[in-house]
Formats: sequence, structure tokens, C-alpha cells
Amino acid sequence: MIELGRTSAFLIISILISASILTIPLSAYAVESSVDLMVIEWYGSGRVTLIVISSTDNSETNPHYELIGVHWYTTAKYYINTSNKYGFSKSAVVTTITTTAETWDSQTNAQVFSYQGTTTRSAGRRDGYNVVAWGSYQRGAIAVTYIWYRGSRILETDTRMNTYYSWSLTVVAGKMDVQNIMTHEFGHWAGLDDLYSDSYYWLTMYGYSKNGETYKRTLGHGDINGLEAVYP
Repeated sequence: MIELGRTSAFLIISILISASILTIPLSAYAVESSVDLMVIEWYGSGRVTLIVISSTDNSETNPHYELIGVHWYTTAKYYINTSNKYGFSKSAVVTTITTTAETWDSQTNAQVFSYQGTTTRSAGRRDGYNVVAWGSYQRGAIAVTYIWYRGSRILETDTRMNTYYSWSLTVVAGKMDVQNIMTHEFGHWAGLDDLYSDSYYWLTMYGYSKNGETYKRTLGHGDINGLEAVYP
């Protein structure tokens, strides 16, 4: 998940028993009582914090990364719900989001992601589909990634982009950039955790974001190191 601006944001990672938030009948997954759910949120607290960020992009040399401890053992086959209130065409949404997944796939010999088509399913509900979609969420969270897993093996992943915020498929001041945010979120799908030290500001997995930001569209050295640690 990505947080709202470094001026007012923090990431919360919580691990819950899947049955506690499933909206489908529990009997549908009764035999999988050991399955857990990891919710990775990108949070904004509303506080203004004075920080000092280097104006020099060091992403090509910064080697740091963190792992969340779970990852896909197979290719993550994902679907996109293109429905939105921002006037984006179906094709434009698909192109943008598949580009973010390819950003990660291009850096490893493994096929981490595989686009399967569009869907009308929502994100945030365990239903056997890995879905990227817009949807409502609490104020302050730009996007939230849900990870259902057993042990270190991911079973299903969804990402919801919060409709509380304005979004753009191009660089527009005052709006969240879909490619920027989803490149970060797909990093969670690949098994990478957020980074919060200001020294990691220019890496894609840095845990803060803001309107109009685009530098997370491209991976830094540390982001690629993390990917290769999971997918050699």
C-alpha cells in the first residue's frame, strides 16, 4: 500500500485470520482454516511532518529492500475491473495497469504476473480471483493490497484503489497517478515490503506518495534486488 504524501502518511501492515473479514460464506473455504490474510495499507494520518528529502535521485545505487515474508510460488494471474468514475476508457486502464506489472516482469526471468482479462468483480474479497479495481475505502488510504496466504505461499491477492481520491492516467497535478501507485502495489504482490526511512525516498517501495508523483513508475536498484531475492 502507498500512503498519502510524505507530509501526512504512514503504512500499516496487519495480519488477520481470513475468516474475520471474508464477505463470502465461510463454508466455501471451510477446509482452509489455516489460511491467513495480510492487509497492506497505504495510510495518510492527516498530520503535517517536516522532513528533509534528498533532491538527488539515488535509486540507481540504493540497494535496500525489505520482504514481507510471503510470495507467489506460481505466476500471479490477475484481472482488472476497469469501472471508474473518472472517465477513463477501458483500454486506457488496461494498458496502464498491465504496464505496471510488466515493469516488474521485465526485471526477472520469472513470469511474476499474467494478465487474464477484465472482470466486474471487486477487490478485497476472497473469491478465487486476483483483482485490481477501484473502490471505496477509509479516508487517508490511497490504495490497499490484500494478501491471502498460507505459510510463505500467497494464495490470492487483490488491490483496491481508493475512490476517495482523484486519479489520473497521465501526469496531472492534484491527482494520484495510477501507474505510479500500482507499480508500488504490484511490488507487494511480488513480496516486497514498504520502506520508511527517508534515505529510501527515491525507491519505488518507499512507503509514501502524493498527488502528481510519478518517480515510482520505474524501479530502483533496491526494488530490483528485492524482486531478485524472491524470483531469482
